[in-house]
Amino acid sequence: MSSLAASITLAQKNMVQYGHLSMYILATIGSLINILLFSRRQLRSNSCCLYFLASSVNALLLLAIGILPQTYALYNSPNPFTSIQSFCKARTYLNQTSAMSCRWLLVVACIDRCSSCSTNAFIRRFSSVIMARRMVIIIIIFWFLLPIHTIIYSTITPPGNIACSILDTDVALYHRFYTIIMGGALPTIITLLCSLFIWKSVKERRKRRLPLSNNNNDVNKRKKAQDQQVLFMLIVQIGIFIISTIPFMSFNIYDTMTRTVTNKSTDRKAIETFFKSFTELLVYLIAMSFYSNTLVSRTFRKELVLVMKSIIYCGRQQQHRQIGPSIATLTGKHTVDRMTAMRTTRMIIPEVN
Repeated sequence: MSSLAASITLAQKNMVQYGHLSMYILATIGSLINILLFSRRQLRSNSCCLYFLASSVNALLLLAIGILPQTYALYNSPNPFTSIQSFCKARTYLNQTSAMSCRWLLVVACIDRCSSCSTNAFIRRFSSVIMARRMVIIIIIFWFLLPIHTIIYSTITPPGNIACSILDTDVALYHRFYTIIMGGALPTIITLLCSLFIWKSVKERRKRRLPLSNNNNDVNKRKKAQDQQVLFMLIVQIGIFIISTIPFMSFNIYDTMTRTVTNKSTDRKAIETFFKSFTELLVYLIAMSFYSNTLVSRTFRKELVLVMKSIIYCGRQQQHRQIGPSIATLTGKHTVDRMTAMRTTRMIIPEVN
């Protein structure tokens, strides 16, 4: 191995060891807080927030399946995900399922906001909590069924059991195009078109803004403010998704075009492996939405503060419950001792006639 290849391999190892592990810790904490916040009544009454909630749940699975095995392989040999066939198939399948579900839940959230901006009453019906629940179930079932080929054809790569991949040439080519189109090109195009439509609708709505009635003025203002905050969160998530997806899809296109090249040098293989690992790391940015939500949304920050206050209050209440019985026990003991002392005194002091 040349010095360049050795340096790149070391850099990749450090990236997995520190970059992937840091990403896992931060994204897992953020996804758990997302689940807690989007489950609250104030936010779950919004259909778009239900998609965020479902996406955060899938993000936990994506992080556990995608990052933990790579970190585990650094410190343990042999790696069960490249040496045990069932582990190889399960990881490939669940990684595809969770990653695609996260992406397409974001896509459907964009469509939800588009429908809410429509002037057609029938189209606006799509933007409802009931419809959001149905669509979440449909998306998850769909992406549990579509990548089924990964269970059938994923296998350990010989010799040396160094990887888990699809060896069948035709299926591998299908999988590459399927990943590029369904995982990158189509979601990116749909989210961009939806963003443009939403932007246009918001501008038109500002031009033809109508005065609100006094009775519903406060209610409409609160609802409008919440919708704007949710829209900000969505737009930022779309931007992060597109920025993180383009490098990953570009590498997949390059890898597909050069799959027939057999005389690659050791340095080139090392560079390709490094960029593959780096672009995969960028994909996990979709699970970091908690931090972008906190930055751009006042409503989200308000709910976060309320949750933190509730946790602190519950902690203090629990502490009081633990201290209370101890104080009561001590008080009771002192009371008994005092009564006993009074009775003893009465028995000792004689009565005066």
